[in-house]
Formats: sequence, structure tokens, C-alpha cells
Amino acid sequence: MVFGTMSKAFAQIGARFRLDPFANIFQSFIEETLVEQDKDQYRQGTILTPTLLVWLVLALTLRRDLSYPKVLNWMVSGFRWLKLKLPSKSAVVEDGAISHARVKLGFETFRDLFYKQGTCFQSIEPDFHGRVSVAFDGATGSMPDTECNVEAFNKPSSRSGSAAFPQLRMMTLMALSVRLMLDVAYAPYAGKGTGERALVMQILGRLAHKGLVFLMDAGLYSFEIVWEIDQADQEFIIKAPKTVKPKHIETLPDGSYLAQLSKKVPDPDAPPMKNGRKRWKRVTQTVRVIRFEIPGFQPVTLVTNILDTSTTAREIALHYHQRWDIEIAYDEIKTHQCATLRGQPPTTFRSKRPDLVKQELYAMLIMYNLVRLLIRQAAEKHNKDPRLISFLDALQHIIEAAPLMTVDDSAHSQKRNLFWYLLQVIADCDIDRPRRHRINPRVVKVKMSKFKRKNKLHKPEKRNLEQELKIVWANSTATMREAMSMA
Repeated sequence: MVFGTMSKAFAQIGARFRLDPFANIFQSFIEETLVEQDKDQYRQGTILTPTLLVWLVLALTLRRDLSYPKVLNWMVSGFRWLKLKLPSKSAVVEDGAISHARVKLGFETFRDLFYKQGTCFQSIEPDFHGRVSVAFDGATGSMPDTECNVEAFNKPSSRSGSAAFPQLRMMTLMALSVRLMLDVAYAPYAGKGTGERALVMQILGRLAHKGLVFLMDAGLYSFEIVWEIDQADQEFIIKAPKTVKPKHIETLPDGSYLAQLSKKVPDPDAPPMKNGRKRWKRVTQTVRVIRFEIPGFQPVTLVTNILDTSTTAREIALHYHQRWDIEIAYDEIKTHQCATLRGQPPTTFRSKRPDLVKQELYAMLIMYNLVRLLIRQAAEKHNKDPRLISFLDALQHIIEAAPLMTVDDSAHSQKRNLFWYLLQVIADCDIDRPRRHRINPRVVKVKMSKFKRKNKLHKPEKRNLEQELKIVWANSTATMREAMSMA
């Protein structure tokens, strides 16, 4: 009788589950994607329905401090305490069952959900002369040291041989004014075609957004990239490496100058050669070069295709500084959203299989965007800048409210009032102070470890202290002298 009651309770939760306060934004995308991929069927009586499982995978990237079963327990805790009597044991479902269900669901579901989420970004307001500012930047993500992860993603080399954990390389494109991730490309850490510039070209090749101005660091500069952006009728501001030597054409009134860049690029109209290689053509691009300096630093050279002098060189140089916002976003994701408790492995991802690492990557970015969309809603409703709302404080309030809002089935007006209250709380999460006018030296102070680096040969050994401990008898003159000196 009790078992039947529990099964009925599980079925009731799983069949209708929607994780608030995100469901208003995302629930329809989940249901639509599961139907499209024919993954909407499930066994009657289970709590791990496809919809709940999608929310669970997303929540796993929000609660890195909890194990799989405890994350699920957090999701349904509102039902436990306010509505239904669930089993008294802490784990509603064991972690093995969750892992098996994740494998069956696949990473393609979350890849499609990530790009469906992009339809929420069409209303981003231009922030720089009629354009939306976006930034490319790369990062790495570590994962558990399993054989299949190492084979799929590789380990970075180091002075001592190789790094402790395998890593993937990812490149993201972020809308700076609202800190929303528009696209992502990823690859193994090492190998042909896995560099950051190759990942940038992947994103540019499929990008559907228009009216953008790209901000990029010198490490991402290549003629092929700036040519691709220009041919797509987009704008760029990129820091030029010292090896780039633009040919001067004309000095402009604001101190910048027009110049030409010339190089070969693949010819898309020409048929490939007999050996299958691409045919190339030489092209010339007119750019604007801006040089500026800050006391204590070397001069910086910016290259842009914004040739209209109504946008001054000073405006462009100051706006380029906004590129650093993507570094703040990476900190919010890797330091706060993916925060783990002390004693847990310090990896970005927790998945032990390559397909689940990919799944987790998309889920991590989806959940970051969902939090950011709530912050944006709160900022718009209360006339604030979303960048001046603390991500960490807002995240904490969302985590507190989610289980209660999920179980609430009160009248629509009451539930809506609860949502508006959450937006008010988020809007009040002002950062402790605006960004100060200062520059910090780019140095780190790391304590060197006296221990050797762990490898596959270092494994636990069975030891019995009671049997193996031996007393050293003081039966020699040397031993007696040592004991006396210690005394």
C-alpha cells in the first residue's frame, strides 16, 4: 500500500514537473525538443520523466555542491515538505539510475535547447552606435580523469609531463550589455583544428545574428577572421598583434588612420584542386587603425572596420575596454555557478564520459543564460543596469526560491505575485560597489607544493597498522645517542 502510494506520488511529480522560476522562459522549448527527437515517452510511475530529467541535468550545473541524488532531492523538496509525503530516505533516486538516464537522453537534446534559447535574445538593445556589442573569448574546462575523457579531450602538457585532468577548449560569443551567451564551439585541448581561431571560424560560419560589433583580443587576430566578419556586414574592433603591419593610406582628424591589409583567403567560388585542396585568392581590406597608450603600459594598436569618423577614435578605444566583461562572465560560471565544496575534485565538469561532458557544457551555458535572463527581467522592471546586479547574490536567492515556486499551484495571480517579488529581490542585489578606476598588476602568488604529482601508479595500498607497527629497540649505541640527543 505504501509502495503504491509512493509510486503514485512519483508519477504525479514527474508527469507535471516544471522548475520555476525558469519554466515560463524554457518549459515550452523542452517539451518541443523532446517531441522533435522522439524522446518524450517514459515508463508509467517513474519520477525520471524526460522533462524532469532535462531540468535535473540543468540543475546539476547549478548545484555543484550536491551529489546527483541530492540535487534531485533539492528540486522536489517543496513537494516533500509542503504537499506530498516522499520516502524518508535522503535519495529519491540513486545516482546510477540518473547517470543511465542521462546517457539515454544524450547531449543533442541540450545542444538543440541551447540554440532554441537564442530566440530569447532577439530583443537585445544596441549599445554602440546602433550595434550590439559582442565578444569572443576562449576558456578551458577540466573534467574527471577517466580513460575515455583523456582519449576524447586530451591532457595539456606541462613541465612535469601532463596536467592532472583532461580538458576541453571552448570558445563563446557573449552579448556584453546583458552578459548572455549567444553561441559556443568546443574541441579537444590539443590536435589539428582545435585552436581558438578555428573555433571562432566555426561560430562565424553559422551565426544568424545581425547588427553586431565584435570585440576581440590580439590572440584571436587573423586576417581570415576579420575578413569573414567584414563580408558578413558586421563590424569588429580587435587588438592587433605586433606582427600585423597595415599599409598607411590617410591620417584622419582624430589621430587614427586608414590603412590596407592584404592576404590570401580561400576562394569559395573556385573549384578545389585535383588533390582536394582549396584554391586561394588575394584580397585587400581597408581598415582604420587606432593607437593609444596608458601610462605604465606599452602602446596598444586597435584595428576596426568602423571607418565613419563620426565614431571617434577615443570612443572606439574606450568601448574596447568592455571586452573584459566576458572575463567576468567566465568567473561567474566557473567560480560561482560551478562552485564545489572543499574536498571535492576541483574540475569544471563532473561527468566521467565524453558525451555527458558535452551534455553538461550545453546545460551549464543554458542555466547561466536562464539566470541572466531573470536578472535582465528584474533590471528592466526596476530600471536598473543588469551588469550592476550581483550574479552571486541573485543566484543564491533563485536557489532558495526554486523549490517553493516549483511546488506552488496556487491561483495564477498569486503565483505571478511571487514571481514579481523574486524579481524585486533580485533587483535589490546591487553589487557592493561600482567598478573602481584602478589597474592591478597581472601577477599571481601560488604556494608551491612539496608533494609529488599524482599519476596512475599512485594507488591506495592495504595497510593494517596494528599488525605492521613495530617498536625500534634501543639495542645499539647509535640508537641510544639519537634518543638522548632528541631528549
